[in-house]
Amino acid sequence: MKKKLFLLSSILLLVSSLLWVKDMLEPEWKQYQVEYYEQQRKAVEKKLQTTSDEKTVADLETKLAKLQKPKYEIKQILLKGDYGWAQQSNGQKTDRCMTCHIDEAKLTASHETVVKEFPFDIYGCTVCHGGSGRSLDEEHAHHGIFKHKRAMRQRLDHADDLFDMWNEFATLSLEEGAEWASYKNHTITGEKAIYMGSGKCMRCHTGLTAPHVERWKRVKFESFNVIKEAPDYIKGDEDYREKCYECHTTGYNKETGTYEEEGITCEACHGPGEVYAFFMDRGQATEGQKIAKITPAYNKCGGTEGCHRSRRHEMRVKFFRDSKKHDDYEWFKPKYKRIVTEALEEKKSGGDEEGYDPTAPKHRIRFVR
Repeated sequence: MKKKLFLLSSILLLVSSLLWVKDMLEPEWKQYQVEYYEQQRKAVEKKLQTTSDEKTVADLETKLAKLQKPKYEIKQILLKGDYGWAQQSNGQKTDRCMTCHIDEAKLTASHETVVKEFPFDIYGCTVCHGGSGRSLDEEHAHHGIFKHKRAMRQRLDHADDLFDMWNEFATLSLEEGAEWASYKNHTITGEKAIYMGSGKCMRCHTGLTAPHVERWKRVKFESFNVIKEAPDYIKGDEDYREKCYECHTTGYNKETGTYEEEGITCEACHGPGEVYAFFMDRGQATEGQKIAKITPAYNKCGGTEGCHRSRRHEMRVKFFRDSKKHDDYEWFKPKYKRIVTEALEEKKSGGDEEGYDPTAPKHRIRFVR
């Protein structure tokens, strides 16, 4: 009996050893690379059959030679940041997803809305998709993974889910001084959040925050209408006008030169409303407020990027000073139309009053030249 048990144990040990050796020589991830390089090889051979240009043929033959003897290897990204035991992780965070998902062109095509801002070689995959980036076994690598956008959105139960993701973006970023709030305009999928329009906000806030809304609607919402009446805006070319769009519209995109809405509306300060409107619509107003109520870390009203920065209107000053048809102080008029009008009327009615100085500026506004 003992001999039989020993023989059975020996056979089991031998089988398990053979399986282990096979797994070492032919790991699970290798089959994905074999398939990929085989597809690439066939594609190059097909191009060679239809190409006659000598240089192109030479390049294709060089590429084919490499594909016929591909190097199968583990591919990984060492991600930036400290991921020690305090963060419940073992050492430096590593992303090995591209070992199996080796077709970078295919990945780029399926991630075209995010790859420009979050390239794979810096941010990896798990920051958005979850799972275990270090593992090479599919079962473990895909544990807790969010495979597609719908699954990613379903994980959004609280605002903290987004804050954690933005924090990770800031940690992984190569930019100096990157802060979590710099990514506030991105959703849980990593894509740019959508501007919902002030009409969406007004449905509730016209009654909920009436004084604030009414004051803003009378002044900032109308700022672009005032700008459109300005002589320099009317005469300026599109490059000139784009400088106005940057501050006097909502959701201005420098790359495309387009904007979402005229005037300084709700989302100009609170950011695109897709995420916090999502919480509001679900009856989680508190979670939406966490995002909509901006933090000091994201305060860009002034500084070098905001609208309220010094010498913002130098182009307007120059236009009116160089213009022969307009008063060189008129560049100030659109924003302070009432003050200027009252000053003109007062000057006209009090021209003969004692103390009137005909050499003084036409409007009672002092300017530092």
